[in-house]
Amino acid sequence: MTTITDIAKAAGVSIATVSRILNYDATLAVTPETRQRVLKTAEKLAYKPRRRKRVPTQTTVVLVQWRSEQEELNDLYYLQIQYAIEAKAASVGYHLQNFHLEQLDSDSVANIQGIIALGKYDAGEVAKMKALGLPVVFVDQNMLAFDCDSVTADYAGPIKEIIEHFRKVGIDDIGFLGGLETSRSGREQFQDVRTVTFDRAAKDAGLARPEFRLIGEFTPDSGYRLMKKAIETLGDQLPHGFIIANDTMAVGALRALNEAGLAVPQRVSVISFNDVAVAKFTTPPLSTVHAATDQMGQTAVELLQARLSDAKRVPRQVNFKSELVMRASSL
Repeated sequence: MTTITDIAKAAGVSIATVSRILNYDATLAVTPETRQRVLKTAEKLAYKPRRRKRVPTQTTVVLVQWRSEQEELNDLYYLQIQYAIEAKAASVGYHLQNFHLEQLDSDSVANIQGIIALGKYDAGEVAKMKALGLPVVFVDQNMLAFDCDSVTADYAGPIKEIIEHFRKVGIDDIGFLGGLETSRSGREQFQDVRTVTFDRAAKDAGLARPEFRLIGEFTPDSGYRLMKKAIETLGDQLPHGFIIANDTMAVGALRALNEAGLAVPQRVSVISFNDVAVAKFTTPPLSTVHAATDQMGQTAVELLQARLSDAKRVPRQVNFKSELVMRASSL
């Protein structure tokens, strides 16, 4: 298992600096480049690609990035998938170029054979990619309605599993911190399956409390603000269990709970999503839902390979099971 010492050595900084960066300490005075290097090093060391024989480059593929680099560092889930795509692409002889959607046009893709689009896209953005006449595989969004191959992670099942777990340990007051996502153009807002599933499952179980449900952004600062608001407005009625939509939001939420003197998990149990590298280094370490990001990235490349071999094959959507990993932040 990767340690903070390993990360510090690889990134060329102190152990204390690594610890504070992994906990998104906003008071730490370091350059954006140092913060970026540490976060990327942590994910890179945590990612363990299978050993594969690399073959000579034969095909050039564009990896379309949905988020900016700074946005990616606030939600490391996509960085995990990117590493898996890069490793698999290299092993099958694909030369990968990283683009944002705005960079795609007929000239920029003149020597490109296919596209892997990572993130969430609206109908206009999908149409723009398809108009280029290249096969497109989407990662993290079901695109069968657009006749495209896609890869996703199951987040509905784990929400139900977490609620069942909380109830088994005697927690019936369950809070939820979620986030909103929009397309890069800003024209479309996407419903998050975690929020939709929580709303439905809580209602079905008779546990729905609107004041326990707070929605913001998928960032540490948003997690901090939402939890701080819950603590201030709910007081003694603060839920004993919280589902938090991603790990970096949970980092901020843990900071708010710590500042308020609320013990985790004795007073508040926390379970989040994605199992990025920082989840292992919080205090306490986060219980979280592990998304199969390695397999998602590999499968995206495999779907593109199959599409390049047979342009008329029926589009496929591959949905990977996600698994609950219990650590010390929850009962």
